[in-house]
Amino acid sequence: KLGEKTTSPYTYTWTNVATGTYSITAKATDNAGVSTTSAARTVIVNQAPQVSLTAPANNTVFTAPASITITASASDNDGTVAKVEFFNGATRLGEKTTSPYTYTWTNVATGTYSITAKVTDNAGASTTSAARTVIVTQAPQVSLTAPANNTVFTAPASITITASASDNDGTVAKVEFFNGANKLGEKTTSPYTYTWNNVAMGTYSITAKATDNTGISTVSDVLKRQQVRNKHYCIP
Repeated sequence: KLGEKTTSPYTYTWTNVATGTYSITAKATDNAGVSTTSAARTVIVNQAPQVSLTAPANNTVFTAPASITITASASDNDGTVAKVEFFNGATRLGEKTTSPYTYTWTNVATGTYSITAKVTDNAGASTTSAARTVIVTQAPQVSLTAPANNTVFTAPASITITASASDNDGTVAKVEFFNGANKLGEKTTSPYTYTWNNVAMGTYSITAKATDNTGISTVSDVLKRQQVRNKHYCIP
């Protein structure tokens, strides 16, 4: 016996019910002591499944158009996982019905997104993960503007390197200047100029690297095409 009521409405709240399958009935007794028991109903108390996002990390920054792989960990202590769905806000992106629970979101435009995973078990119970924020940003632009390609200097040379840098959806945090893989210096404000002093004889390949306020960086076209059109500076 769980409880009783002597007046209408005949309602009883059963609390702290553990997981399991139960058969519940009601028994009515009249003033003459005659009683009748209702037909039984089965109720199932099910533990909710568990889910959490494992990738990407919160506040990860991607370059547009982005490809974002979302991964979740999901389990169910008293049943099985039926599916894991992936969401951007209230918009459903896709689902997986078997482990590993991974979805790749492609061609993501610039913006800030809140992603979650929702697990549903074999009994229909569901749980939504904590949200993670991902940021998709455009890469900054950078190009060398001086000196001209194949300029010749006299050793020991003083070479002023100038770059043009911009960022369409943020700000330029810094511009670094390189000779090959060796960093020469950097500037955090415009004009983005660096003077390389006491340069010995040799042929050099210089580049500029711009990094924006979200940590995304771009290397000037010189380095990207160095196999076919390096900018060389010859010092006889």
